Amino acid sequence: MVYAVISDIHANSEALRAVLAEIDRRSVDAVLCAGDLVGYNADPDACVEDVLSRAAATVRGNHDRAVAGLMDLDWFNTAAREAALWARGAVTPRTLERLSRLPRGPVSVGKDVILCHGSPSDEDEYLLPGTALGDAFRYLEDHAPAARLCFHGHTHLPLAVCRSRRDRSSRMLGLGQPIEIEPETLYLLNPGSVGQPRDGNTRASFGILDTGRGTFTIIRVAYAFRETQRKILEAGLPSSLARRLGEGR
Repeated sequence: MVYAVISDIHANSEALRAVLAEIDRRSVDAVLCAGDLVGYNADPDACVEDVLSRAAATVRGNHDRAVAGLMDLDWFNTAAREAALWARGAVTPRTLERLSRLPRGPVSVGKDVILCHGSPSDEDEYLLPGTALGDAFRYLEDHAPAARLCFHGHTHLPLAVCRSRRDRSSRMLGLGQPIEIEPETLYLLNPGSVGQPRDGNTRASFGILDTGRGTFTIIRVAYAFRETQRKILEAGLPSSLARRLGEGR
């Protein structure tokens, strides 16, 4: 089985369609989405339609909840709050309904894959180096003992961490080449962001899990970000949202 794992599209249609085109060029059996279909950028309706028409499983992100009116916007910074309020008024009733019905993670995909937005125990938690990654591993061991792979998003940063089931040792994994999925090992894997990368690379990011080969690979795809910037400014969204796309931060 080959999965494409996408996350944090954030209403960036140019990036999403470039990623889906790349997925179509590969022998992918199913697409999984770790949330945040909307927010920040100017094409929420199109991105919701494109993701939900393609993904075999999708969980909600905090921006999806915000646009659907399911969370307090005081939690957001000024630009994110302005973008969520803009999207509430811009999307169709059908899009609002679809966002409101997205499931909360974690969601099981097959027997050994878990999909969530923030962390398996808290959909709003940021899993970053130096944070409570051990808590996430312990939650999976306690609540999803059959799981080997947990895909998450939220941080907009590609990440791969593994933990041995034998001695409980954990280590960060490099992302410059395919990661070999080892037996008796539990993985936290973030494919990075399609629509607003924050690792200094302007290219859209997603992941490919090949269960037959036992590998996970981060893929980067160039897209027409200047067109996305133009749409942001034309919609009257904060200019900082356009600027950061050109910086990858």
